[in-house]
Amino acid sequence: MTISQRLDKIQMLLKTADASMLEKIERMLERSKSASDGSVLTKAQKKELDSRREKHLKGDSPSFTWNEVK
Repeated sequence: MTISQRLDKIQMLLKTADASMLEKIERMLERSKSASDGSVLTKAQKKELDSRREKHLKGDSPSFTWNEVK
């Protein structure tokens, strides 16, 4: 479905929606907004990445040049 088709469908739903439908749409938008911080990682995954980054910045983890990786 194209963006234009999606927008048309949204407009049609909003024109014909009753209060309960609008509340559902509102909740979906709120969930979408809270998830749109770009984060799809769990707290444990974030903690692990932070730990690895800290080790890297301290020089406590091995690092390789791109040529070594290839």
